Amino acid sequence: MTGLHIADWANRSPLPVLVVTLVVACLPATALAKGQRSVEDTEAVIVTGRILRGSGPGSSFVVDGLELESLRPLSLKEALRLSPGVQVIDEDIFGLKLNISVRGLTPRRSGRTLLLEDGMPIQPAPYSEPSAHYSPALERIERIEILKGSGEILEGPQSLGGMINFVTRPIPRSQVVNSTLAIGTRDFASAYVSAGAGGDRGGFVVDAVAKHSAGIRDGHETAFAEFAFKGRLDLSTLQSLTLRMTRQVEQSSLTEAGLDAGRYGANPYANPFKSDRFELQRTAIQLVHEQQWSQSLRTRGQVYAASTFRASYRQTDTSTDAMIANPATGCIGSARFEYESWAPQCGNKMRPRDFYFQGLEARALLDGALWGTDHAAVMGLRLHHEEVDRRRYNGLFPDARESTAGTVLRDHNEITTDALSLFALDTATRGAVSLSAGLRVEQISARNTSVVANFAARGQSVSKRETVVLPGVGLTWQVGADSTLFAGVHRGFAPPRPDRDVDPLAPTNQVRSEKSVNTELGVRSSPRRGVTVEGTVFAVNFSELVVAGPLLGLPSGTLFNAGKALHAGAEVYTRVDLGEVMGWSDRPWVSLSLTHLATAEFRSDIGEGVAGVKGKRIPYAPRLMAEVGVGVETESGLGVRLGLTHVGEQFADAANTVAPSADGTIGLIPSHTTSSLALNWQPKGRDWSLFLSGQNLGDSKYVSTRTDGLFAGPRRQFHAGFKSSW
Repeated sequence: MTGLHIADWANRSPLPVLVVTLVVACLPATALAKGQRSVEDTEAVIVTGRILRGSGPGSSFVVDGLELESLRPLSLKEALRLSPGVQVIDEDIFGLKLNISVRGLTPRRSGRTLLLEDGMPIQPAPYSEPSAHYSPALERIERIEILKGSGEILEGPQSLGGMINFVTRPIPRSQVVNSTLAIGTRDFASAYVSAGAGGDRGGFVVDAVAKHSAGIRDGHETAFAEFAFKGRLDLSTLQSLTLRMTRQVEQSSLTEAGLDAGRYGANPYANPFKSDRFELQRTAIQLVHEQQWSQSLRTRGQVYAASTFRASYRQTDTSTDAMIANPATGCIGSARFEYESWAPQCGNKMRPRDFYFQGLEARALLDGALWGTDHAAVMGLRLHHEEVDRRRYNGLFPDARESTAGTVLRDHNEITTDALSLFALDTATRGAVSLSAGLRVEQISARNTSVVANFAARGQSVSKRETVVLPGVGLTWQVGADSTLFAGVHRGFAPPRPDRDVDPLAPTNQVRSEKSVNTELGVRSSPRRGVTVEGTVFAVNFSELVVAGPLLGLPSGTLFNAGKALHAGAEVYTRVDLGEVMGWSDRPWVSLSLTHLATAEFRSDIGEGVAGVKGKRIPYAPRLMAEVGVGVETESGLGVRLGLTHVGEQFADAANTVAPSADGTIGLIPSHTTSSLALNWQPKGRDWSLFLSGQNLGDSKYVSTRTDGLFAGPRRQFHAGFKSSW
């Protein structure tokens, strides 16, 4: 991998422009008029252009710190499931490889959902390979923002399946140390410590997390450690500089290979691939400048970079993927079709990949009035550069590595992507009605060089350049003091992946970008204190859908244009805090998050020689999902929460095959319902608390996915801990 080449990029990109912009922005500003907000007050507002508190156009959802404390989730997965429209498919115990589906879109590695941390992209290469292999440690998160409406065009490049922003805990205003220790079943252990200090000129906070678990399946040991630093310097009451740095290292005995039907029936948690491993090392840095220029103008500029190395050592993609024969171990090689039985004799496939991206972004927020109408505008630009080095090796032994004797390089691709984004959104308010109109322009240039393909040197390159215009319009109408109607429409887009879509070996047969028109109509209401309701009907109308090859019975690692498709349904969220409603000192509550995906179907047959899917349901798009919670917060400091999570049945292939295949990759995935429990106790006046949390209380055995074979969802898990602050 080429490493951090910001200086090199400056010679061929507009990076110096932002540097100059930041320097100019740091010049002293005029004094604030009475009533204006300081930078500290506006920090949350401009992380993603606006804070998500239900006042903007389109549907949004926030999992705040109080909800996270009440839920005591094992990972971010449980927290994300609180949001209507969001499905998270289990793969690893800690959710390090998030598989998020929003409104029925493909969940594999969250490839159609934009993931951010404090407004910075966290996928390894957001444009060229948006597969999620990293998520921030749960303990560092203050809240989770989920946006699915027309305001999504402020972010990019993905605008199909929503945006999720993980907002980290703020820098303290005084000296403080927080720690959380927890242990649990299946060798679960977690340690977290946070130390920080702050004052009138800023402050800092340092976080360290280490976690371990035996994982979901036998021999699925998962361990990771994360270190984070956040520091802020208040140059004045009007402007600040914030530096964020994170480092995460994962070493897991994690296999990405599922089971065939026979082995799953005998033991859903079996793992015949004892030598499979997954390794990750990620380092990221973000420098943010924020300034309040006047009562009506605020700016935010950021420079960011991230370097990720991930290596997957595994024995199978699908049950028919050939391997190299090895007489020394008795491996038959290309004649071998049953990977599970041959795992001890045959070799593995190594996927060491290096990712690097860097970017700069500047945005301004302007409030004002024109002709009796109030305006709130967000506008900005982003320059982004990515470099990807993808290698694939075949080894002769189950524990082979790149340097092991007999290992051969099968494929090697070098990919670069450059993108320029321009975006603007203006919200005009007159009386009870607000109209938002916005535009995002993405100009993307990608180049894929095939150095080696199928064991042979190639040295072939192909480039692709694309410019897309993504408009969005939203309308809100305040009906009385307690209710708001909202509607929105925006164009959805997902850029092609150069590693698969821009193929140097088939330049005339490229996969086109995904495009859609997303519409929604909804209402949010608080009819009385303690009662919250939001309902949304939506439609995602694809003019161009992209489908992974295995869903069509085609080779792993391939993608195909599927033409037209439609996702349409309704989402409902409601919460009733009976304590507030009735004025009780103890505060019982109940919540419901419901998604009905009435339609998720192909509206045309797929090209590339594959037909017969028109009218079939989209794979991994359950018709019904629900999350029910009931709990109480007592005056004595005891909190209790019970939850039920239901996911409806779904298909694993585009043909909607019901009968299970022998290799486990095809067949109906039955519905499942699991229960959870959380107990929290913090005595009055104390700075410590105890908690107990349990997931899948009934120890239900259910199929989470059939990707590369059958995967079981997590079995029953308990963990208990102690949290303190001093």
